[in-house]
Amino acid sequence: MAVIFQSIAEPLAAKGVCRVADDQLDKLDLDLLKLLVEEPKAGVREYARRLNVARGTVQSRLDKFARVGVVTSYRPQMQPSALGYPLLAFVHLHIAQSMMNDTCAQLETIPEVLEVNSVAGEGDLLCRVVARDHDDFETVLQAIIACKGVLRTRSEMVLSRRIMPRIVPLLEKTRAGAP
Repeated sequence: MAVIFQSIAEPLAAKGVCRVADDQLDKLDLDLLKLLVEEPKAGVREYARRLNVARGTVQSRLDKFARVGVVTSYRPQMQPSALGYPLLAFVHLHIAQSMMNDTCAQLETIPEVLEVNSVAGEGDLLCRVVARDHDDFETVLQAIIACKGVLRTRSEMVLSRRIMPRIVPLLEKTRAGAP
Protein backbone atom coordinates (compact mmCIF):
# COMPACT_ATOMS: atom_id res chain seq x y z
CA MET A 1 0.00 0.00 0.00
CA ALA A 2 1.56 3.29 -1.07
CA VAL A 3 1.75 6.16 1.36
CA ILE A 4 0.69 9.46 -0.15
CA PHE A 5 2.60 12.44 1.18
CA GLN A 6 0.61 15.63 0.89
CA SER A 7 2.07 18.95 1.98
CA ILE A 8 -0.31 21.46 3.54
CA ALA A 9 1.38 24.32 1.70
CA GLU A 10 1.13 22.77 -1.75
CA PRO A 11 -1.54 20.06 -1.49
CA LEU A 12 -1.80 19.05 -5.11
CA ALA A 13 1.54 20.21 -6.51
CA ALA A 14 2.41 16.67 -7.56
CA LYS A 15 -0.63 16.70 -9.85
CA GLY A 16 0.31 20.02 -11.43
CA VAL A 17 -2.22 21.92 -9.33
CA CYS A 18 -1.22 25.24 -7.82
CA ARG A 19 -2.49 27.55 -5.10
CA VAL A 20 -4.97 30.22 -6.10
CA ALA A 21 -3.58 33.69 -5.45
CA ASP A 22 -5.73 35.91 -3.24
CA ASP A 23 -6.40 38.27 -6.12
CA GLN A 24 -7.65 35.43 -8.34
CA LEU A 25 -10.78 34.79 -6.28
CA ASP A 26 -13.46 37.34 -7.02
CA LYS A 27 -16.70 37.97 -5.14
CA LEU A 28 -18.62 35.48 -7.28
CA ASP A 29 -16.02 32.77 -6.57
CA LEU A 30 -16.25 33.38 -2.83
CA ASP A 31 -20.06 33.52 -2.83
CA LEU A 32 -20.18 30.26 -4.79
CA LEU A 33 -17.71 28.56 -2.44
CA LYS A 34 -19.77 29.63 0.56
CA LEU A 35 -22.93 28.21 -1.03
CA LEU A 36 -21.10 25.01 -1.88
CA VAL A 37 -20.06 24.57 1.76
CA GLU A 38 -23.36 25.58 3.33
CA GLU A 39 -25.65 23.78 0.86
CA PRO A 40 -23.66 21.10 -0.96
CA LYS A 41 -26.75 19.30 -2.30
CA ALA A 42 -28.33 22.35 -3.95
CA GLY A 43 -26.83 21.70 -7.39
CA VAL A 44 -25.40 23.83 -10.16
CA ARG A 45 -28.74 25.13 -11.41
CA GLU A 46 -29.76 26.30 -7.93
CA TYR A 47 -26.39 27.95 -7.32
CA ALA A 48 -26.76 29.81 -10.63
CA ARG A 49 -30.26 30.96 -9.68
CA ARG A 50 -29.18 32.23 -6.28
CA LEU A 51 -26.12 34.00 -7.64
CA ASN A 52 -28.06 35.39 -10.61
CA VAL A 53 -25.58 34.05 -13.18
CA ALA A 54 -25.71 31.50 -16.00
CA ARG A 55 -25.49 27.81 -15.19
CA GLY A 56 -22.41 27.57 -17.44
CA THR A 57 -20.70 30.28 -15.40
CA VAL A 58 -21.21 28.30 -12.20
CA GLN A 59 -20.05 25.07 -13.84
CA SER A 60 -16.89 26.68 -15.21
CA ARG A 61 -16.08 28.12 -11.77
CA LEU A 62 -16.62 24.72 -10.12
CA ASP A 63 -14.37 23.11 -12.74
CA LYS A 64 -11.72 25.77 -12.03
CA PHE A 65 -11.98 25.14 -8.27
CA ALA A 66 -11.38 21.42 -8.84
CA ARG A 67 -8.53 22.04 -11.30
CA VAL A 68 -6.59 24.37 -8.97
CA GLY A 69 -7.28 22.37 -5.80
CA VAL A 70 -9.67 24.73 -3.99
CA VAL A 71 -12.33 21.98 -3.99
CA THR A 72 -10.73 18.59 -3.45
CA SER A 73 -13.74 16.36 -2.81
CA TYR A 74 -17.49 16.15 -3.11
CA ARG A 75 -17.81 13.22 -0.72
CA PRO A 76 -20.14 13.48 2.27
CA GLN A 77 -18.73 14.16 5.70
CA MET A 78 -19.51 11.40 8.18
CA GLN A 79 -19.45 11.39 11.94
CA PRO A 80 -17.55 8.39 13.35
CA SER A 81 -19.65 8.65 16.54
CA ALA A 82 -22.79 7.89 14.49
CA LEU A 83 -21.03 4.75 13.24
CA GLY A 84 -20.34 3.55 16.79
CA TYR A 85 -16.98 5.25 17.39
CA PRO A 86 -17.72 8.04 19.90
CA LEU A 87 -14.23 8.27 21.40
CA LEU A 88 -11.95 10.70 19.57
CA ALA A 89 -8.29 11.11 20.46
CA PHE A 90 -5.15 12.70 19.12
CA VAL A 91 -2.06 10.53 19.41
CA HIS A 92 1.36 12.13 19.11
CA LEU A 93 4.03 9.74 17.84
CA HIS A 94 7.77 9.97 18.23
CA ILE A 95 9.24 7.81 15.49
CA ALA A 96 12.60 6.74 14.12
CA GLN A 97 13.08 9.28 11.33
CA SER A 98 14.40 6.69 8.89
CA MET A 99 11.15 4.76 9.31
CA MET A 100 8.70 7.57 8.44
CA ASN A 101 7.29 5.99 5.27
CA ASP A 102 7.15 2.47 6.73
CA THR A 103 5.46 3.72 9.89
CA CYS A 104 2.87 5.67 7.90
CA ALA A 105 2.19 2.65 5.68
CA GLN A 106 1.49 0.55 8.76
CA LEU A 107 -0.67 3.25 10.37
CA GLU A 108 -2.72 3.31 7.18
CA THR A 109 -3.72 -0.31 7.79
CA ILE A 110 -5.40 0.57 11.12
CA PRO A 111 -9.01 1.58 10.28
CA GLU A 112 -9.43 3.64 13.46
CA VAL A 113 -6.54 5.90 12.45
CA LEU A 114 -8.46 8.50 10.44
CA GLU A 115 -5.68 10.97 9.73
CA VAL A 116 -1.91 11.23 10.12
CA ASN A 117 0.00 14.51 9.87
CA SER A 118 3.72 15.14 10.00
CA VAL A 119 4.30 17.93 12.52
CA ALA A 120 6.99 20.24 13.83
CA GLY A 121 7.36 20.53 17.58
CA GLU A 122 6.70 17.85 20.16
CA GLY A 123 6.63 14.54 18.32
CA ASP A 124 6.88 13.66 14.66
CA LEU A 125 3.38 12.56 13.69
CA LEU A 126 -0.05 13.57 14.92
CA CYS A 127 -2.79 10.99 14.43
CA ARG A 128 -6.54 11.51 14.71
CA VAL A 129 -7.93 8.26 16.09
CA VAL A 130 -11.40 6.96 16.97
CA ALA A 131 -12.51 4.06 19.14
CA ARG A 132 -15.72 2.47 20.43
CA ASP A 133 -14.75 2.89 24.11
CA HIS A 134 -11.70 3.05 26.39
CA ASP A 135 -10.93 -0.66 26.04
CA ASP A 136 -11.10 -0.37 22.26
CA PHE A 137 -8.87 2.71 22.38
CA GLU A 138 -6.26 0.71 24.29
CA THR A 139 -6.40 -1.96 21.58
CA VAL A 140 -6.00 0.67 18.85
CA LEU A 141 -3.14 2.29 20.76
CA GLN A 142 -1.39 -1.09 21.05
CA ALA A 143 -1.73 -1.53 17.28
CA ILE A 144 -0.17 1.90 16.78
CA ILE A 145 2.67 1.14 19.18
CA ALA A 146 3.33 -2.12 17.32
CA CYS A 147 4.04 -0.22 14.08
CA LYS A 148 7.69 -0.33 13.04
CA GLY A 149 9.48 2.87 13.92
CA VAL A 150 7.18 4.04 16.73
CA LEU A 151 9.36 4.93 19.71
CA ARG A 152 6.90 6.67 22.03
CA THR A 153 3.32 7.92 22.07
CA ARG A 154 1.34 10.56 23.93
CA SER A 155 -2.44 10.57 23.76
CA GLU A 156 -5.03 13.26 24.31
CA MET A 157 -8.71 12.31 24.45
CA VAL A 158 -11.24 14.79 23.17
CA LEU A 159 -13.92 15.57 25.77
CA SER A 160 -16.02 17.71 23.44
CA ARG A 161 -15.65 19.49 20.14
CA ARG A 162 -16.07 23.22 20.80
CA ILE A 163 -15.67 24.27 17.17
CA MET A 164 -16.38 21.79 14.40
CA PRO A 165 -14.16 21.76 11.30
CA ARG A 166 -15.09 24.81 9.27
CA ILE A 167 -14.07 26.90 6.28
CA VAL A 168 -16.80 29.57 5.92
CA PRO A 169 -15.14 32.11 8.28
CA LEU A 170 -11.97 31.86 6.21
CA LEU A 171 -13.98 32.42 3.01
CA GLU A 172 -15.62 35.46 4.61
CA LYS A 173 -12.24 36.85 5.67
CA THR A 174 -10.94 36.30 2.14
CA ARG A 175 -14.03 37.99 0.69
CA ALA A 176 -13.57 41.01 3.00
CA GLY A 177 -10.03 41.48 1.70
CA ALA A 178 -10.89 40.72 -1.92
CA PRO A 179 -11.16 43.55 -4.45
